[in-house]
Amino acid sequence: MRRMRRCVPLPLCSPIALLALLFLVFGCARRESPRDYTVDDARAFFAAQPRYLRPLPHTAVPDGLTDLRAETCGICHDEIYEEWRISTHARAWEDDPQFMEEMAKTTAQPGRDASWLCANCHTPLEAQLPRLVAALEDGDRGRPIYVDNPDFDETLQLEAITCATCHVRDGVILGPYGGEGAPHPVVQSDELFSVELCTQCHQVEATLDDVEMICTFDTGETFAAGPWAAEGKTCQACHMPEVERAITNQGTPVRKTRRHWFGGSLIPKRPEFETELAPLREIYPNGARIEWVDLPKSVRVGTRTSVTFTVTNAEAGHSLPTADVERYLLVSAQALDPSGAVLAERVERFGTRYQWQPKALKLDDTRLAPRETRAFRLEFEAPASGQVSLRLEGTNHRISPENFAYHKLEGRSVASRVFHTSVRELPTR
Repeated sequence: MRRMRRCVPLPLCSPIALLALLFLVFGCARRESPRDYTVDDARAFFAAQPRYLRPLPHTAVPDGLTDLRAETCGICHDEIYEEWRISTHARAWEDDPQFMEEMAKTTAQPGRDASWLCANCHTPLEAQLPRLVAALEDGDRGRPIYVDNPDFDETLQLEAITCATCHVRDGVILGPYGGEGAPHPVVQSDELFSVELCTQCHQVEATLDDVEMICTFDTGETFAAGPWAAEGKTCQACHMPEVERAITNQGTPVRKTRRHWFGGSLIPKRPEFETELAPLREIYPNGARIEWVDLPKSVRVGTRTSVTFTVTNAEAGHSLPTADVERYLLVSAQALDPSGAVLAERVERFGTRYQWQPKALKLDDTRLAPRETRAFRLEFEAPASGQVSLRLEGTNHRISPENFAYHKLEGRSVASRVFHTSVRELPTR
């Protein structure tokens, strides 16, 4: 940040004026030089920011380890490492083309850089950041003043939300149990079981007018307001299923621990990840339950028939969908004649809608609250013969088709997946 001293001109006809001129020339020049910021300045800057703009503080590498990289942890914690490797957490940086396109927008305007605002949740460790923000020019979040990070680890950056994000603090490993006999310092930590461990990234609601950005991830808020939190459940209860196993391959006892897949929406961030994610769909239930209710045994030809289907947020302890405002669910209900022709159709959308220009503004919010059920009617006239097929389909969308095309993500990312299909047959009479 440059600070200019106000220099007042004097007449040049006296020695005093000449001395004053020399002082002003060299004095002003000296004050025009930018300050030499340090890593300590950056740490002080981050400490004053809200949680979502702070990387996790610098930590020493625990004794007994060579670095903080997940692959190093995986030497002993091999099963956990293999689960994490295919998780949404591990693929939250360069393996997420949609996020990379959003990041590119933050530096698209000449002289502006808001990328640091997004990096802190996708690469949360200080050592994952090549540069640290030490100050802002004139308080503008789009004009950060950086210092090089001497502890930057490029390989660690590519790991995104890595093992150390949750398990290392102040040079010590945090674990679900004590670390007697471990080759590195371990302390038992209740933080690993807390909702707050997750909501430090999964609860952010901020409108940043100086950079024309909005960040809305209200998973924590909708969870806290729902019945699951009141029943004492946590994020880990669903997103990290329990399992009995040895935590390491070093002869440690078999005991209760948790999976580290963090399946999320189970929409692969890249097409090539589909094969690895597909088996997880047998483990993680779909958040929404879609079904026909109180169907008649048959329908009368030539009469108008009304049937009802329901959509329930049956499995998610937070709003459905959650996280990125781009996400939405579509539920399609159809009545088909014997030839497959559509007699009637109804499509319901669950998600938020935003206006982005000239100012970001939420227009609508049709998400499902935890355990909320909504009922919808479909009306049709039965065909002259045969039977009526009632078809339900549910699709989960990461991004709209328009934005998918805008970012040129075809072949690089996956926009959606079908999570439910069912057909019921109604004979005519």
